[in-house]
Amino acid sequence: MTDLARFFDATGYTKLSERLPSHLVSRMRTVVDDHFARRVPPYRVNDAGQPCRLDDLLERDPVFLDALRHDVVVAGLRQILGPAVDVVHTRHNHATLNNSGDIPFRLHRDIQQWSQPLVAVFIYLEPATVANGCTTVVPASHRLPYAGPQSGGGGGNWADEHDQYRHLIGQELPVDMPAGGVLLLNCLCFHSVGRNTSASSRRSLVFACRSSDELSQADIPGVTRLFGERRFLANRVLHTSGSLRQGQS
Repeated sequence: MTDLARFFDATGYTKLSERLPSHLVSRMRTVVDDHFARRVPPYRVNDAGQPCRLDDLLERDPVFLDALRHDVVVAGLRQILGPAVDVVHTRHNHATLNNSGDIPFRLHRDIQQWSQPLVAVFIYLEPATVANGCTTVVPASHRLPYAGPQSGGGGGNWADEHDQYRHLIGQELPVDMPAGGVLLLNCLCFHSVGRNTSASSRRSLVFACRSSDELSQADIPGVTRLFGERRFLANRVLHTSGSLRQGQS
């Protein structure tokens, strides 16, 4: 296990030491700004009726897949998730424009159980600071057990909805990031967008990635292979007839 993987395993998140190149960040920001300006659906609005989130980024332009396949991101994901990694289109896959008051601070985790692990990949299109609402994380909170479902049928948990998690509120740490910076987060780790008290925005992207192996469904809608080859490592092979034969373990 590498030092980065050990740190991620202990804390639930890690900042990659290298940034994405400025030309790639500029290409992504151009697409995001254009789609916000033209209100290209699907998008969500803030209380003032202005777009603050763009959904389905991977379906909008190939530049976002280019970013996820860049050596900077691949090197980090390979250390954490292994030699074959998918991106899941139905989780995250969005850009946020966090102006003051756009997105309320609320600690949450994105999934409920460790048995279906996902890693969130945050990419920052401009500097994220305490003032403009950088991501906040409660270190090691990915190790906390399941405490019940989220209201509204969501896939994660709100910390303020469960007695077991309420003590986390106020223990979050800000994670400041540069433009082009990449943050990897265990989706069980409690986190939130920070409170933007500045007069400027904070543009960021987030995607959900998983390891691809014999327990992952292959060739299903909404999943794209980022890198590597899906390997079958089970010790039993199920034939189409339903019979089993001995395999290599």
